[in-house]
Amino acid sequence: MQSHGSLAEIPLRSLLESAQGERSTGTLIVRDGNGQSASLYFLFGHLFHAQGDGKSGDEAVVSALHWTRGDFEFDAKAKLPADETVKAGIPELVHAAEAAPKAAPAEPKPEPQVEAPQPRSERNDHAEPERKVEAPQPRRGVKHRPQPKHGREPIPVPAGQILYDSLKTSFVDFPRLLTTLEREGYTGYVRLLTDDASGLILFREGSALECLYDGAADVGSLVLGKQALQEFNDDVTAGHGVLDVVGLSPELIDGLYELTVSRPMYTELYAGWVDMKALLNFLSERKLSGSVMIRSAAGTGVIILAGGELAGAYTSESRDISDKPDRALALCDDPNAMIEVKSADPAKHPPLDVEEIVVGQRTRQGQSSVAAPPAPEPVAPTIATMPVMPAEPPTAQIPTSSFSSGFAQPSAVPTQVAPTTPPRSGGGGPQLDWAAITAELQAMAEDALGNRARKVKDILGAADPSLAGIEAAIDQIPSISLLFVDSSRLEQLAQEMRARLKSHL
Repeated sequence: MQSHGSLAEIPLRSLLESAQGERSTGTLIVRDGNGQSASLYFLFGHLFHAQGDGKSGDEAVVSALHWTRGDFEFDAKAKLPADETVKAGIPELVHAAEAAPKAAPAEPKPEPQVEAPQPRSERNDHAEPERKVEAPQPRRGVKHRPQPKHGREPIPVPAGQILYDSLKTSFVDFPRLLTTLEREGYTGYVRLLTDDASGLILFREGSALECLYDGAADVGSLVLGKQALQEFNDDVTAGHGVLDVVGLSPELIDGLYELTVSRPMYTELYAGWVDMKALLNFLSERKLSGSVMIRSAAGTGVIILAGGELAGAYTSESRDISDKPDRALALCDDPNAMIEVKSADPAKHPPLDVEEIVVGQRTRQGQSSVAAPPAPEPVAPTIATMPVMPAEPPTAQIPTSSFSSGFAQPSAVPTQVAPTTPPRSGGGGPQLDWAAITAELQAMAEDALGNRARKVKDILGAADPSLAGIEAAIDQIPSISLLFVDSSRLEQLAQEMRARLKSHL
């Protein structure tokens, strides 16, 4: 996506479509040239938050779509907020802006606000409340950033290049996130924080080296490997807590990995009788690759070595990575501080099989969706359509960047359900329980989409209780926009819903 330019040359509509098509992540700031501006936030092409000039969400986007002059800039490395205010998809927002005939006079309206400096110069009290209204919005994510009750973290990790900060798990598709990190050869860590647990996944060049999860009240209850990844995945899927995605150098990740899995080379060394400078010189001469951890009442210090050279040092109180070990060594002023040295294990462990956990989750969802329809199974047509459902979860993992506007609308279902008018005129003429059918379709959406099914369920719930009304609602599903959910996945869900609806006729 272009980093900056003019709205006269590239209108906002084109920018939105480009961000969606390229699956861009970052912040797009647009200005109308008259003092107004709007900030639009994207995550993998999904527009999830917008704010500007006292407006937020859909209203802020539709207002900015009317701007025909000004400029824009896109920052792909900007921190993303935790708020999620944009509910409509990009096509719906564009249509709403085009359908509003009052879009032209909407631009001059802010001009009286530009003249607002006159009353501000007289009364500063009016300016302050306006700022207080806008200020709380970006702070909500920070307020709700959870901290585990047990107060521990699996291992102390350093600060690095923050890709995503306090990303709410309630709108994160964990399989898609992992797929993206693998495809981009990501090196760093993904941290999970909930009210009851903390977790960590270490990545090197796109491979998940290790996962750590601490969710119990007992000290020493740290879980590693496959079980930890399963617990981590369950928390994210349930929408618990927030995620941080932080990039680090390969040397630091290797050190954190060895800090986690390697056996101690020296352990339970008291700082009161260890010459730390001599110890570091000895490790340097031995060309050690590994870590030195110092635990004291004042905090924990970590020194990571790569081939005897210092790769970085930090403490639990100051997470910034330093090229000198001084702050970590200062913890040794406490004679009771404990020192532990770990050396890299020459036998490399295979990376975690992330796909096994993800596919297992999808399979369980598919099994629950297959187990749901025992009631309609006595009707013969359902037997032919049921095998479609277990195939949906695995195919949802295949990332597709193309945007579909609804291929399945010309399906064979409408031709076979030609007698649409009798159910509509007769209401429950065919003795169909439309409320039960709607609830069944909503359950299918929840089985397929999990906590991202709300918008689909709302569309079905608002449909007219008739065959025509529910068919029209199903036809809308492929064109909506859901975070981390490809349109092909929505298209397949719509096809399955049409088959399920047909089985009741």
